[in-house]
Amino acid sequence: MRSTAPPEGERRLGLPRVVMVLVALAALTTLVLEYGFRLDERSIELIEVLDWGLAALFGVDLALRLVMAHGGERRAVLRTRWHEFALLGLFGLSLAALALLGTEENLAELLGMVHVRSVAKLLLALVQVFLLLTLVLRALQAQERYLSSKVPAEYLFMGSFALLITLGTLLLLLPGSRAEGAAPITFLDALFTSTSASCVTGLAVRDTGAEFSLLGQVVILFLFQVGGLGIITFVAFGSVLATKSFSVPQTVALRDLTNSSTLREARRFVWHVVLWMLLVEGVGALLLYFSLPAGSGPGLWRGYWCVFHAVSAFCNAGFSLQGDSLVQLDDAVGVNLVLMVLIVLGGLGMPVTRELVLHRITRAPFFRRFRFFQRLHQGKAHKRLSLQTRLSLWMTGGLLLVGFVGFWALERHGVLAGRPPGEAALASAFQAVTPRTAGFNTVPFEDLTDATLVLVIGLMAIGAGPLSTGGGIKTVTFAVLLVALRAMATGRPGVEVAGRSLSRVLVRGALSVFVLYVAAAGTFVFVLSITDPHVAFRDRIFEVVSALSTVGLSTGVTTQFGGAGRVVLCVAMFMGRVGPLALILSVFRSRRSGENYQYPEEELVVG
Repeated sequence: MRSTAPPEGERRLGLPRVVMVLVALAALTTLVLEYGFRLDERSIELIEVLDWGLAALFGVDLALRLVMAHGGERRAVLRTRWHEFALLGLFGLSLAALALLGTEENLAELLGMVHVRSVAKLLLALVQVFLLLTLVLRALQAQERYLSSKVPAEYLFMGSFALLITLGTLLLLLPGSRAEGAAPITFLDALFTSTSASCVTGLAVRDTGAEFSLLGQVVILFLFQVGGLGIITFVAFGSVLATKSFSVPQTVALRDLTNSSTLREARRFVWHVVLWMLLVEGVGALLLYFSLPAGSGPGLWRGYWCVFHAVSAFCNAGFSLQGDSLVQLDDAVGVNLVLMVLIVLGGLGMPVTRELVLHRITRAPFFRRFRFFQRLHQGKAHKRLSLQTRLSLWMTGGLLLVGFVGFWALERHGVLAGRPPGEAALASAFQAVTPRTAGFNTVPFEDLTDATLVLVIGLMAIGAGPLSTGGGIKTVTFAVLLVALRAMATGRPGVEVAGRSLSRVLVRGALSVFVLYVAAAGTFVFVLSITDPHVAFRDRIFEVVSALSTVGLSTGVTTQFGGAGRVVLCVAMFMGRVGPLALILSVFRSRRSGENYQYPEEELVVG
């Protein structure tokens, strides 16, 4: 007989809720105190004891959930908390392995690799990692109600980025986020850095590698990782992990935010986004590790550098641990190629890459030899690529070609003068890719000619693909505008491309994004002309477009802007990250709820 016991959410299991809230707050406080502040030895020892106790309480809470549950409740607990039980099991296995190995002599190589003084410190590090991951998982679960609110999807999207920027600012203000000997990090510096990282821009007023400690760098890494895919994606992923059903408001919000037609499609989209992110960034970091020139540092630092830059490239963030970006690695062919591929993959957008993988790449003869891919495509017709994917690929290929040829032609007597043909081609290719909102550079941009800067400004304004980690007005938006302009020039009654008609709402949305972008760019340049007249006009324009398109390229004048100018750039970065998507969501919502009437037409003289 099927159990009629109420699900876990209707009967409290485990430790009392108030106790677990206090435990979570205490765990967060101990982690912030230990790593965010410079404490004396006695305080550190006390915090370490508390960490052990708090980790034990999390384990007790999970154990009690199973002990107190009965019938169907136990299955519900295992289904909704499986990731926490998996984390607890992994933590237990790690402790058991260390206990078996035992002595510091057996673990000397491992301790030296992770820079830990003793086995006890290594055990403590595992406890702290367990606490941190547990807090993250429970925070994601707690945010399920975030999707259940009646707030429109575009406001949820904007609010999530504002929340992420605030969190990043507070973390970067911690004393432990500043490197030893570096000047204090002011509130404006922390706000600017947090905004730039959360909006995956890359503009910097402080040297990331020299002026931020390891904690500060990890915070920046966290910000552009979450900001690249959107905090809503991670909240939705936590909900997908924790439950198999959604409320009606959750379903509507998730479908709007993932541009999906059904809940099943939205759930798949979230899974594909996270798994694709982990796969591409992991493979990219591994390839970077073997592509770095010899003598690039010890193994642990080399691995950290590769992970940081792989995530930064895929998220089109543009943050680098070198003050001159990647100028020192301008002749490292492997590093340049890997980063270019990561940038393009991140900039294409998940809908495009998913369709390419599912309907093209995995249908190749090599993959069809594996049973998994045979089952994946069994009974499914070979679909042609959607118009969305074809427009994205056409525009991406065309813009890369224009950028490559244009940069090489305009700078052959400039920054490329005296370079061998192969090195000049590599530099031109990289500089053609990076304006796609990536923000890295292998040549000094302050030395570029005005003509080259105009070319780069155009590429930055167009940007990356829709629903990608990049910014700009987006490639498909630009393609729609070109097709609409052709239709008007030829007198066609409708907008058509590749045998398909485009709706008026779609064209209106593309035109709205373009007009908003141009108006915002002009406004920001005008305001900066008042607040920072000492900055050259070309540099002001370049900086505004870079911020508004969330690119991060600069002619080296970011630090020359005063407080008001930096606030303006923060607003530009925030608007560039959330504005286009929020506007598109609003346009399509107005289509669904629009009035069924029309005013009489009247002719005007234009042109």
